Amino acid sequence: MSRSHSTISTIGAVLLLLRPPIGAAQEWRPKVDALARPAVESGAVMGLAIGIVQGGRSECFGYGKISTASDKVPDETTLFEIGSITKVFTALALADMAREGLVALDDPVRKWLPDSVKVPTRDGQEITLAHLASHTSGLPRLGRILEFQAVGNPLNPFARFSVEDLYKTLATSSLAATPGTKYAYSNLGAGLLGHALARRAGMDYEELLRRRILVPLEMNDTRIALSHDAKSRLAVGHDIDGNPLPPWDLPTLAGAGALRSDVKDLVRFVQANLRRGKPPLAEAMETTYRPRLDFAPDQSICLGWHWRKSDKILWHNGQTGGYHAFVGLNPGQSLGVVVLGNTAGGTVDQIAHRLLDLLAGKPIEPLEFKKPHPVDPAVLDQYVGNYELYPNCILYVTREGDRLWVQATNQPRLGVYAQSDTKFSYRAVDAQITFVRNKEGRVDKLVLHQHGLDLPAWKGGLIAHFGGQLFKRL
Repeated sequence: MSRSHSTISTIGAVLLLLRPPIGAAQEWRPKVDALARPAVESGAVMGLAIGIVQGGRSECFGYGKISTASDKVPDETTLFEIGSITKVFTALALADMAREGLVALDDPVRKWLPDSVKVPTRDGQEITLAHLASHTSGLPRLGRILEFQAVGNPLNPFARFSVEDLYKTLATSSLAATPGTKYAYSNLGAGLLGHALARRAGMDYEELLRRRILVPLEMNDTRIALSHDAKSRLAVGHDIDGNPLPPWDLPTLAGAGALRSDVKDLVRFVQANLRRGKPPLAEAMETTYRPRLDFAPDQSICLGWHWRKSDKILWHNGQTGGYHAFVGLNPGQSLGVVVLGNTAGGTVDQIAHRLLDLLAGKPIEPLEFKKPHPVDPAVLDQYVGNYELYPNCILYVTREGDRLWVQATNQPRLGVYAQSDTKFSYRAVDAQITFVRNKEGRVDKLVLHQHGLDLPAWKGGLIAHFGGQLFKRL
């Protein structure tokens, strides 16, 4: 796959992975712009890197920036955490090892674990490797040990989970359903699959992927451990309010979500799945496409992939603390998309699904993003203060730049976004705030609108506002 020189537009870098026919870039650029630009301009996403594949043509588009501290636009080599898209690679490694006869899809996972490890069963049915790859094992999403660790280390929730913890979780877990009978998404199960396959191969998980998938497909930038150069190309992750967040580490459950990648590599992966140039791993890829179980009216689970039956779309998304990613493809129509964002949240999925529909020639509904209403900083300063909702519960309102932040007692600080001069909404939770002025024009309270309630909080506290009248009422 050849690479051309990049061109620059007013919205960001546009890199052509394959030189398209004359006029092709102009054909797709405004359509992608119309979906991506509002997401960035509204602040819903800090930065986006998008890859489109259709037939023998591919393009990459970049929007926004890689961090709040840099104006650099994401491009085809900007790295992102891709989270649970890693599960597709884990399932592909399973299919390829099964093709070679190193394992069988229906092998009990206990076969490839130490004899001392107790693996739960139900109704006489053991958990197989295929059950793990298709989220039909009955295992919990995380397990109690990991849930407890995540609460204590929310910025890097998987980092302290050891192999010993994994084996303890297996020994103490009960299956929610008979293996193979019910879909229940499990990071624990996918991570266990990666661990078992690596043990069978006699190497760590990253080396297993490197040898079986990444090197054959020339995905040279897709890794878990990053070199110094690669670290310099990693976009900074952000929460929904634009706060920077650190990368995640998944030392034991790597197969569930540890990979970092870029659009260039993931476009190669999509092209390989679309059979461009008779790629290696074609037989194993075909194995991963076969539906294993229907779990919704229009959804089936395959090995790693989810399958949207109505339009024959294979897809998977992924999210870590500060990143969201999506890969989707239609082998029958030879089209696919990659969307990578450095902000957590579902905006990436919405853009990706609409791009898939566009490529298939379907009409789409535009995405609507509310742009923050501009408010004079001097007005915002009048809202700064401490507001008492009830005794021992204070809402602390501060300003940074053109944004207000609100932090409730013993809770994280969250951004609020202006809908008007007086009304603000959260993005992280379903709630709004209205600031209220008294007869003299001073801001003396706010009203928190949440769960159908309108809760007043008084600036300076209840006693400061009501004085002696408060005690008379009590």
